[in-house]
Amino acid sequence: MHLQPMMRAALVAAYNTPTRTLRRGPGGYVAFGTPIRQSGPATCQAFTRRTVNRLDEAGLVTLDDPMFPTTVALNERGVAEAAQLVATAKAKAGAA
Repeated sequence: MHLQPMMRAALVAAYNTPTRTLRRGPGGYVAFGTPIRQSGPATCQAFTRRTVNRLDEAGLVTLDDPMFPTTVALNERGVAEAAQLVATAKAKAGAA
């Protein structure tokens, strides 16, 4: 499956959280499993509603509320796709 770069980044970010979810936060949907600093430069990436909609249309996530989702959870297909992306990245890093 061809995924756009932001979709891949959102999948990997959600995959790296303990609950495999993105939550609505400041600036968009954020992987809250990572530590958040109160000041200084951003340490976690926020993903737009457009990216979340594309993941939903691809059948990779489940939204808690279709009209105004606050939690975006990876479904089985999303977890499998994210695991494949992580394995590919590790293989490329090991080959370099």
